[in-house]
Formats: sequence, structure tokens, C-alpha cells
Amino acid sequence: MKAIPGVLMLFFVALPLGSQTKHTRAEAIEHYCHAPEVTSGPEFDRMVSIRQRLAPILARVPGYEIHLAVVDSNVINASTNFLSSRSSLICIPTGIVRFMGDSQGEMAFVYAHELGHALDNTCKSNVGRAQIAPPTVSGALNKLFGGSGRNPIAEQRACENRADEIGFAIFTDAGYDPFDAAGAFGRLELLLGDTSTGIFGRLAAMGNDHPMTPDRIRHMRALLIAELQARGAHY
Repeated sequence: MKAIPGVLMLFFVALPLGSQTKHTRAEAIEHYCHAPEVTSGPEFDRMVSIRQRLAPILARVPGYEIHLAVVDSNVINASTNFLSSRSSLICIPTGIVRFMGDSQGEMAFVYAHELGHALDNTCKSNVGRAQIAPPTVSGALNKLFGGSGRNPIAEQRACENRADEIGFAIFTDAGYDPFDAAGAFGRLELLLGDTSTGIFGRLAAMGNDHPMTPDRIRHMRALLIAELQARGAHY
């Protein structure tokens, strides 16, 4: 597993949002996740199982408080909300758990990706995000005309790639099949129709703050090859 800065606590219990608030856990989760929490059912049980399998890996990285909420929503997505620099809330809609079907590994990678966001301190600051983003024409023009030179879309895409890398390291170290990570992307690619790598596909994706799915699969392949080489496998 690649080195990940910082101790991780993962739980379904109290969700402190600071002494200045009087929100209950239920109110806080509805605020951040835009749906009520569920604490039973097959989707909840699936996430508990995944959490338990990742727990020994996550116990190696101290200093973080990461809360998990499974919520009653048909949204096929997951999100990480930063409550502070070291505290995060991951929202997992029941919709995406169902969408990933019977493959625990595919859902585990989606969750591991969100953990990647929660653990990546670089992407939590404007300075860090600006440092990791590749130079772009729009950023150069922005700077030329007196702007900061930052490109938020390029920054977010770089952060998504980093979350993939951190999540992949956690995921494979927990013994999940690395091919399940590609399987998760394949499902999303079919759902979104994000399959073209040609000029028109790239033009259509220019405003997206996530990398194109084919690019993420290419990145995942590089991570997979490195993982297989580390195991001494041939491909």
C-alpha cells in the first residue's frame, strides 16, 4: 500500500459538527447528503461488510475522523463532505449500492475512492490544488489577463485521479480483486455513455470536473500493471 498521511476512525455513530451547531446527526446527514440516513437493509449491510474488511488497512493511518452515512436515495453517485481538515462525511446512496449489483468489490472501490478524497490533504487547500493541477491554456489566459491562473476544472480532475490512486491502494491492500476497480468504471461508463475518446467526445467533456471515464480506466490500468508487477505476476 502506498503511504497515506495521517489515524482513521470509521464509524456510524455521533457526528460532531462543532460546538456552534445544534444539529442532530439526522439533520446533519440530510443537510450534507440530501437524503435521510438508513440503518438497516441490504444496502446498509453491504456497506458494513465493506467497512469491516477495510478496517485493518485504515487503522494504519491515524489522525482522521471519517463518518459514513448510507442514505435513502436513488442517486447513482457518492460524495465526500469536508467537515474540517481532518473530519469528513462520506454519503453513500442506496441507489449506487444497488447499481453495483452483487459485486462487493466494485462497490468497495467506489467507497475506497471516497476515502481517497477524505485522506488527501493536498486537495483540501487552494494552494495544494493549484500545485497538482497540470497547466492549461485557459489557466494561462486567465493569468495573462490578471487572474490567478487557476483552473478549477483541471484542479478537480487532478484530485479525482489522486483519490483513485489512494483508493486503489487501500482497496487492493484489503485483498480486493484489482479488476473490480475497472468493473466499477465499466458500469459507470455504460450508464453515462462516456465512451468516446475522439475529439468530439473530448470537446463535450471539457466542462466536466471529473476526468473522462476512458481516461480513468487508462489510469487504472497503469495502477493495475504496477500492482501486478509488485506481486511478480505476468500480463
